[in-house]
Amino acid sequence: MSLFRRLTDERGVALPVALAVLFTVAGLATVAARAAIVSNNQSFRDNNAKRAVQAAAAGLQAAVYQTNLMQPADNQCVHKDTSSGALTNGALEADNWCRPQTEDLGDGAGYTMQISAATLSTSSTGLGIAQRKVVSYGTVNGVRRRAVVTINAGRGAPVFPPGFAVVVRDSINLMNNAVFNGHVGSNGTINLKNNSHACGDVVTGPGKTATIGKNATQCAGYTVYSASEPFDLQPVDLTLATPNDNIRLTNMKASPQGSPRDTCSNCSRVEWSSSTRVLDVQNNGVLTLSGDVYLLCRLEVRSGGTIQIPARTTPLKIYIDTPENCGGSTGMGSVFWDGNLVNLYSPPHALGILVAGSPTKGTSVDPPTNDATSPVGIYAPNSTVKLKNNVHFTGAIVAKSITAMNNAVFTWDPSITGLVSGSDIRFYQVATGSYKECTGTATGAAPDSGC
Repeated sequence: MSLFRRLTDERGVALPVALAVLFTVAGLATVAARAAIVSNNQSFRDNNAKRAVQAAAAGLQAAVYQTNLMQPADNQCVHKDTSSGALTNGALEADNWCRPQTEDLGDGAGYTMQISAATLSTSSTGLGIAQRKVVSYGTVNGVRRRAVVTINAGRGAPVFPPGFAVVVRDSINLMNNAVFNGHVGSNGTINLKNNSHACGDVVTGPGKTATIGKNATQCAGYTVYSASEPFDLQPVDLTLATPNDNIRLTNMKASPQGSPRDTCSNCSRVEWSSSTRVLDVQNNGVLTLSGDVYLLCRLEVRSGGTIQIPARTTPLKIYIDTPENCGGSTGMGSVFWDGNLVNLYSPPHALGILVAGSPTKGTSVDPPTNDATSPVGIYAPNSTVKLKNNVHFTGAIVAKSITAMNNAVFTWDPSITGLVSGSDIRFYQVATGSYKECTGTATGAAPDSGC
């Protein structure tokens, strides 16, 4: 066979071609397998990272829950026993942080969280607040993430935001010729319409909006804006109403009358039950309250009825208990005031009506018609305030929501700033926009450093 024919002969080429193809396929398979392994590892790590963030968030939530549950003093911490899980209040560490708490969440996940001591300050809404920081490390299968939040709690000093005639937790609709001589605030939205008028700032909750209708007006020099933080409203502390002066009502209605006692005119028109704690001042009845603190289940002052407040040096406070503590029947935990309020001294101290309300049962407050000589502070953060036709209310109102009827007029009174709760209750909530995810390790001595 000639050299040319041997060189062009294709016999035996199949084997090297097949080997080349096999090597190529093997190489591609190796690349694909490696890519799959890398992708799987990355996916596993990403999943662990997301779970670590969730574990850190669980630590933040646990810190807020424990603090609200145990109510440690501003310079105290909640300590958790590692064996029994029992919670107690105790001292801070030397760096003014609580000692770390670690929790195993199962399936390779866990968190370690710390909370700082409380610092006392005044919020942008004018309320005194206690503020803490919470740091939480979440760890899942060796992947670590860190998150931090700031939590605030109202201190009830003062109870009412200064200068605000009305503040509500939910959104508010102001209409039908309602007039507000003072700021109007809400943690939700605000709608002004139907000839309503505000002679003060209109302040919505963070990120919320105010709508000013074409027939609504606002005094010159005031603005409409969204607050940088919500109104931190303290719960009503019913422990401050025990002991109380209810015995004065009981002695007034007793036969023979006991002492000390309140006084009344047309006493048959003043009804009081010490068992139900329902006070009812009917038409032509006049009741003079000479005590300092009362704890009622329901207060009703009917049209033509009058409550008088004699000369005194401190504000009179009327607490309204929760409907659950009053048997839960209709009307319990509420105030209906269609009669008169008379202050018998000058200058007047504000009357404080503090309504605990309920998260599950509806309660309401119908405020008295008063004037500049009878300021009233209605603090009812869990109740609806219903304003009657042509009411002229002087003082301040904090409520869950407000229903304003025709021609209602609200006027803020500076004497309201004298109403403070004196309560140590702290209901902490996460400050708006304070959540941050940080580096996995603190950059300094403080647990929140590097955030």
